[in-house]
This record gives sequence, structure tokens and C-alpha cells, in this order.
Amino acid sequence: MLSKIIYALSFLVILCGGYLKAQNVMDKISNIEKAVFSITSYGSVDSEIVTSTGFFISPDGIGIAPASIFARGDSLSITLRNGREYAISRVLSTHKMANLAMFKTHDHREKGFDYIIPTQNTDRSLGEVLIFGHPEESEEGVTLGTIKKVYQAPYIDRFVSVNANFGPKSVGSPVINSEGKLVGIAGYLKKERETFFLSTYILNDSLWINHPYNSWKKSLYHQHQKTLAPDMNKGILFFMMENWVESAKNFTRVIKNDSTNIEAFIFRAEARRRYENFIGMRADYAYAKGKAPNHFLIHYFEAQKHMEERQLNNAFLSFISCIEAHQSFSPALIEFGLLVVDLRNDTETAMKCFNKAIISTPLYANAYYERSRLLQQYFEDEGTAMEDITRACNLDSFLPGVFSIRGTLKMRSENYLEAISDFDKAINIDPNDIHALFNRGIAYYNLGMKENSCLDWEAAGQRGHYKSIKYISRYCNNITSK
Repeated sequence: MLSKIIYALSFLVILCGGYLKAQNVMDKISNIEKAVFSITSYGSVDSEIVTSTGFFISPDGIGIAPASIFARGDSLSITLRNGREYAISRVLSTHKMANLAMFKTHDHREKGFDYIIPTQNTDRSLGEVLIFGHPEESEEGVTLGTIKKVYQAPYIDRFVSVNANFGPKSVGSPVINSEGKLVGIAGYLKKERETFFLSTYILNDSLWINHPYNSWKKSLYHQHQKTLAPDMNKGILFFMMENWVESAKNFTRVIKNDSTNIEAFIFRAEARRRYENFIGMRADYAYAKGKAPNHFLIHYFEAQKHMEERQLNNAFLSFISCIEAHQSFSPALIEFGLLVVDLRNDTETAMKCFNKAIISTPLYANAYYERSRLLQQYFEDEGTAMEDITRACNLDSFLPGVFSIRGTLKMRSENYLEAISDFDKAINIDPNDIHALFNRGIAYYNLGMKENSCLDWEAAGQRGHYKSIKYISRYCNNITSK
């Protein structure tokens, strides 16, 4: 196994900046597999029903795995990579929004377990990650994943879509970054063959439900099927990926099992609105408002609808109601902050909103992005703005405009080469980013590369950037574009 891991991790030697550091990372990762296990549910005649993956997070046998596996079959066992088998003594807590469970494993050898310490430093979305998946789904249980998109979702915080080769048996696998740190928990959506991971921040949030049982018995968990089903998690994931129909289907399954789940009704109502099932939407919202008229999600989705219809004053009131109901809901704080600037030029309130969003959700790239823009435009604090936009770049390198803004700040400090590098990234993400094209042209011009600058201004001008056309007429008359 070790040789395969080292081969798979050849990218680390480059990313970590030196042999000794890279070797340290490889040493860490070579020990991680000792904490990874397969968890299998069996039927009444010892037939395998379903298998997933999990890992230990403490030496006394506390493990984490998909919660849904506890709702299947009559017995469970876990098997380490070295073949040793263990029994589960009891489930400690479950997270019904994330389909995760923490449980205690019976240490019959009384030697303790190898374990992985989750890191809070999960801020980089660049590069590759390593997934310790199920051996049947990837070569010797190790696969590389390339990050392709970052989402910020209600109740499950940050989740990251990756290009990776694993399937349903690897759900619950630890995800390791280029520094050898645990940054996520792998997930898989079979319908879309979508591979992703949840941030390890979810291990510390307040949505875990404790179970006061001294032993694990199947009968004890029949009353907790609501927290063991994966449909709520799937519904939220599909919702964030804008697959409205599939999202609504999963919330329907949630409601069939738990007709008191107000969040499922609200999400399904909004998903139905997005695919224009207005009759179903009205029925869902009527039920949700009857049971929880002040639910923050109701106000938030109302505000978004008002924004779409350009009813900004109504959106303003709905955002206030949302924030009063949930004072740390970062998406509402960000959108409200932008709105108060637009409607009232109230930059102080906007700054308070962005600050609060960053404190409550430290991995939310949009919060740093919008605060950086505000600092540049209204507070003339380019030093803090640079720190914020760099943080946003690290958190979500696919965020539209993020590299364009950082490139502009670098250009203002006459750091033209690094500015061009950021503009290159911005244009690679969005070839029609006219601001990046125009500013890269200025950076080229200041380095004496006038032909390159004129090519950029010409490209921006063709896309409707009026100022580029003026620059072409002023600076490019004697330069022939190719």
C-alpha cells in the first residue's frame, strides 16, 4: 500500500515546497490508512446489505460514518484495512442534515485505535485532494480528486464537488489535502454520479443530536429513523446544485417519513417554484407558514424572489425578518449588506453584516470577497482588502471575479507580473471577463509589452468595454495586432 500512496502523492513534493516537508506529509498520510475502516450492515441471515467507509477520530474508538447505514439490516461490523474486525457498542450522535453518525467502537484488544485529527484549516480550494475510499472502488483504496466547484449550503455549511473515481461504498471516507490534513468527509450522489466532500467544520456544529443509550441495539433506533435517512442531505445537495426536480423528490421522501419536518416543506416549496410547479409550491409554503411562520428560510427565499423581481424594498424587509430569525445566517447577511449599499449607500451597515458573516461562517468565500470590494471602494483600505481577497481566492478559486479583483490590487501596487498571473486565472475561469482583459492590458503596457496590451484591449473592446476602445485609439495606432 505504501508504495501506491507515495506514487499517488507525487504532486505533494511539488506543492509542499521542499523534500523534507513533502516527506513529512507522506509520513502523515501513510499512517492515515490505519484509522480507516469499512462498515458493513448485515441481514438476519448474515447476508451483506450495504457497505460504506468511515474512520476513527479519537484513540478510544470514536468513529464517524454515514448515518444511513445504521438504519439498514440487523447487525453491523467494522473492518480495518489490516483485516481486524470490531463491533459497535453504541451510537453517540447523528446529524440528520448531513447523513453522518458518531459512534463508539468496542476495543476488545484494549490497545486503542489509530485516528485522524480533523483540521480547521480547510481554506484552500486549489489543487488536489486524496480520498481514502473503499478498496473495491479505487486502486488499493486510494484515489486523487480535483476540486471543481465550492458550495455554501444551509445546515451543512461548505461542500466541495470533486472529479474523483469512487462510488457509494466510499461514502464516509476521509479526504486529505496536500498538507496531509483531514479536510473533508466523502459523499456520493448515485443519481448524478456526483462525488463531493463535506468540510470537517461540520463535526463541530450545533446540529448533532445526542443519543443517550448505553449499548447499540437495533430496536432502539427504530424511533430515530428520521435522523438516519439520507434523503434530507441529498435534497439539500441537489438543491444547491440547482437540480430542482431531484431535490424536490428527495424532500418528498423526507416528508413521507416525517410529516413534521418543516425544513423539508420549505426547501421543497422553493424547489417547486424554481421548476414552476406553483400549485405544489403554494401548498408547501401554506403548510410551512402555518406551522412556523417566522422560519428564517421562508423569509430568505421570499427575499430572493423579491430580488429576482427587482422589488428591492420588499426584499429589504424580508432580509431583515430573516436575519432577526437567524442572526448568523451568512447568505442573508451578505445579500442584505449588498442591498443596503444599493438602496441607501449605507456602507457601515454593510460592513457590520460582512464582519458578522465572516465570524459566523469562516469558510464562506463570498463574505471575504464582498468585504474586500467594500474596503476598496468606500474605505480605501487596500491592505485589508488584499488580505480578504486572498482569503477568498484560497476558499473558492472558482468564485467569479475573485482573481480579477486581486490582480487589480496588485497592479495598483505596481506588482505587474503577479497581477498578470491573477488576470490570467480570471480569464481562464471566464474568457469574457472584460475587466480582467482591460486591466491585464494596462499591466502589460506598464511592462513595455505594448503589443500584448493592445491585443487585450481589442478583445475587451469587442466584448463591449468602451474604455478599452479609447485606449486602443490612444496607445495602439502604430501597433499591428496579429
